[in-house]
Amino acid sequence: MIPSRMVKMLRPALVLVAMIGSFPAAARAPTAVVRSGQVEASYTMGLNGITIGRFKLDAIVERSTYTMTIRGTTSGLSRLVSDGTGLLKSSGQIAGATVLPKDYYLDTTESGQTSSVVDMRMRSGTIVSVAALPPLPIKADRVPLLPQHKHKIVDPLSAMIAPLYKGDMARACNRTIPVFDGWQRFDIRLFYKSTAEVKGEGGSYSGTVYVCGARYVPVAGHRPSREQVKFMEANTNLEVWLAPAEDIGLMLPYRMQIGTEAGVLTIHASRFASTGRDQRAAAAN
Repeated sequence: MIPSRMVKMLRPALVLVAMIGSFPAAARAPTAVVRSGQVEASYTMGLNGITIGRFKLDAIVERSTYTMTIRGTTSGLSRLVSDGTGLLKSSGQIAGATVLPKDYYLDTTESGQTSSVVDMRMRSGTIVSVAALPPLPIKADRVPLLPQHKHKIVDPLSAMIAPLYKGDMARACNRTIPVFDGWQRFDIRLFYKSTAEVKGEGGSYSGTVYVCGARYVPVAGHRPSREQVKFMEANTNLEVWLAPAEDIGLMLPYRMQIGTEAGVLTIHASRFASTGRDQRAAAAN
């Protein structure tokens, strides 16, 4: 979706687009009961105020099983962005206060050619199998990926699922998320900043969203000497707004802001709507 010279620079930031969530291992406050239903959202992606892409999210929860899909496109409006497409899919289970991904798939193209593919299988937070293309080049200064780095992790898309804490929704911001994207292992440390009010139309969400700050912490698979890694480690311009999808008892991203070496990348929901299973059944009749 973004040229190879930009993928290396923006990978941690772009992963943040698809992973602002995941339940902590042990919740310290009661979470809402997860209910069957669906969230449909459309997002606009901008770089320095210029629209460079759009994508749609579809999340379906059936009892304790979830399936999430993101489809998106970018347009080559400048030398920094090429025409591209992206498809991400993930599925798994929600067991109490824990998200347990099973499958994760990523497929992106650039100018009509495949640019990256990840196919990953997980069991109870542990990688069972993973294939990621292109492979990381062998470099002497790369921090090696060891077996322990593939345990107690979530994939980027499953991590979009955030807990909805009863009476204290801001608590969803205060946690650390262990992520493995097929190439690298890193943490995203979230912290509560504030709230904001949003107004949607035509059934889109209106109300309070919860603003989380974030920091990127590389663990393995990265090269500490690279300037883009140093930039992301020091980056304080990482932010996500979480919106409650109370019909299904979860929270998902409404807006994201990511400082990059090319400028400020924003992802904003033009539509964000959730429906419970009973509402979906009524609408079908």
